[in-house]
Amino acid sequence: MPTDLSSNTLLKVDSIEHRAYQEAIAKNAARVNTLVCLPTGLGKSIVAAYVAAERLQQKPAKSVVMLAPTKPLVLQHFKTFQKLLNIDSSAMVWLTGEVGPDERVGLWKKRLVFSTPQVFMNDLLTGKSSLDTFSLIIFDEAHRAVGDYPYVFIAERYAATDGGLILGLTASPGSSEQDVREICENLHLKWVEARSIHSDDVKPYVGGIDVAWVMVKLPQIFYEVKRELESFLRDKLRTIRDHEYLETAAMDRVRLRDVLDARQRILTDVAGGNRDAKTYLAYIYASIHAIRAVEFLETQGFPALKEHMDSLREQGGKRMTPGLKMLLDDERMSRVREIVDGLVANEVDHPKVTELIKAVRIGLSRGARRIMVFTNYRATAARLVAVLNKVDGVSAVRLVGQASRERDRGLTQKKQTMVLDDFKAGTYNVLVATQIGEEGLDIVECDQVIFYDTVPSAVRYIQRRGRTGRKGPGRALILIAKGTRDEAYYWISQRREREMANAIRQYVAARKEFTPDQSKIEKFISSKVKEENLVEQIVVVADSRELGALVTRELAKLGALVKSETLQVGDFVLSDRVVVERKDVDDFASSIIDGRLFQQAAKLKDAYERPLIIVEGATLTGSGRVRPEAMMGAYASIIMDYGIPIAWTQKPSETAQLMFAISRREQFQDKRTPRIMTVIKPRSLQEQQEFIVSSLPNIDNTRAKKLLATFHTPQRVFQASKEELMEVPGIGEKISEEIRRVVGTHYQPQALV
Repeated sequence: MPTDLSSNTLLKVDSIEHRAYQEAIAKNAARVNTLVCLPTGLGKSIVAAYVAAERLQQKPAKSVVMLAPTKPLVLQHFKTFQKLLNIDSSAMVWLTGEVGPDERVGLWKKRLVFSTPQVFMNDLLTGKSSLDTFSLIIFDEAHRAVGDYPYVFIAERYAATDGGLILGLTASPGSSEQDVREICENLHLKWVEARSIHSDDVKPYVGGIDVAWVMVKLPQIFYEVKRELESFLRDKLRTIRDHEYLETAAMDRVRLRDVLDARQRILTDVAGGNRDAKTYLAYIYASIHAIRAVEFLETQGFPALKEHMDSLREQGGKRMTPGLKMLLDDERMSRVREIVDGLVANEVDHPKVTELIKAVRIGLSRGARRIMVFTNYRATAARLVAVLNKVDGVSAVRLVGQASRERDRGLTQKKQTMVLDDFKAGTYNVLVATQIGEEGLDIVECDQVIFYDTVPSAVRYIQRRGRTGRKGPGRALILIAKGTRDEAYYWISQRREREMANAIRQYVAARKEFTPDQSKIEKFISSKVKEENLVEQIVVVADSRELGALVTRELAKLGALVKSETLQVGDFVLSDRVVVERKDVDDFASSIIDGRLFQQAAKLKDAYERPLIIVEGATLTGSGRVRPEAMMGAYASIIMDYGIPIAWTQKPSETAQLMFAISRREQFQDKRTPRIMTVIKPRSLQEQQEFIVSSLPNIDNTRAKKLLATFHTPQRVFQASKEELMEVPGIGEKISEEIRRVVGTHYQPQALV
């Protein structure tokens, strides 16, 4: 049992500021599966480094893997651990989707591995990595371990191994005891270590955060526009309520979530054969657009509302849906557009902009070197940067995610890093960020944080606030438009933060025992032994696009070894004659509408002797997108014209069980191994030659024709040197190297199933 973790020879003691609370947390985390809850900036990575060093020293033959949701976070942890641990850089590696699956095989044996959960899960599914080789798995941002997130699958599999330790890290586990309990159960954690900036053992190390808020009063014109929007919205909500899809139409009680729930109830009715219910979807979508318009007005101002309205008009010009038509043709919405267009033309903005400028000026005058501004919308971030850069002494820059919007390009990870480096170096003294700035990214300590708009989430509130006050005194200023969602969201986040603290205390109080129930774990492991024996026998080939699907994970849980390939036909190959095309009910309906279903059926029949279509989550009448008689007609055609059976399952686990049963019968009873078949068998000599050459890596039919035109025969293509291949247009160094590797490497046969 560890006594003084700081004496571990793998730690670079000079690189770590000694904090008693971090070492105390790490001592417990090094002996039992633990969830560590620390606000941003209090050193979760230090705790992880302590525990990792201890496990590496205790079990030198095994490795440690640290998982994080995004590539920037993975790289950040890799660099942090390089600074904290006395481990040669060659023994550490970071793995994301940019590293090919075949390249990753040997890299999982490094002493320290940093990876995204998706990559780790994929390699576990396909047998490229084994959980037995790791003595510790660290789950960063552990609050993500809910639903079907890969963390849940990985932890479940790892908990069945012998002697492995799990460490979860989060700044905010949730607002209720049930939230905390769910994370701990999903990650198989037995203990919780939690601290806040107010904890007695933390106070000596932090400067504290002065939180203040500014109530901003909206001018009369805001309320006039709001009345028009709410008048329109109220009418639509009443119609939805009158047909019993909403409980109330009261403006102060209906939220976007309520309307989305009503949409689902309507879709369910439509699927059940109530065609009239589909009429009310227009009211739903019109309401959604109106709710967002009110939020833009209240929290972002007239420019944001104008952009929203312009976007709706643009959508209507491309495809006028009933909901859009209902909104755009309404006189009240026409008056809103006219008023807003005029106000924006006269540069009338939200009064919070004035307060923001004032707050930034005051902060800089008091000696602040770095100020961070949070907003929920990237368009607002762009506008605020433009406004702030007109202020003397202010140099502002925007930080947004990678995804590009129609009128707004995102920032690549490289550009994000450059922005953060420039902010740290002082090139910019104000950073305006969207949600990407809240979680994970290595952002330098800020002297002041400003919430341009608020969020109802305690998680996001804590993460925003945690960007200041880590070492010296910090200040958080929250701008609130009085009588709007800003105000409601602020009080909701405050309440949820208190609930979060209570939830952790309640959970810890209920978990008095440090030691897990070993008898239950041993029983669990014993029950898995028989399943693990099947891994070497049952093989399922999954299309690469299905690798992350729930059904694939369920197959792995049953004991199947999943191999990933790019399939031309079907989604799963179970033997040399059985292929499965898997669809959920919505995709099945879509494939009827666009005609894909029958094209796919023809390919399935052409390539495999016994194809099967599985429709998941299905009822005979479908999702409501296609008339029941059309669905029945499609079923009849597939079964009678193509001779392909259709199986219906309710959920991924049922689909997996069916495929596993078929695979076991094919592979055990009939001794048939999975084999990938092509869609169209080449007929002429020319087609056969093109087909042979196009089987080479990264060679499509066009490149195959160019290679044959240059070398004249497939034999000469296979014999060509790297330099000769590179002379062919479209064949670069990487492709030519891969071709030579494939055709020049000795074949090593594996035992057949």
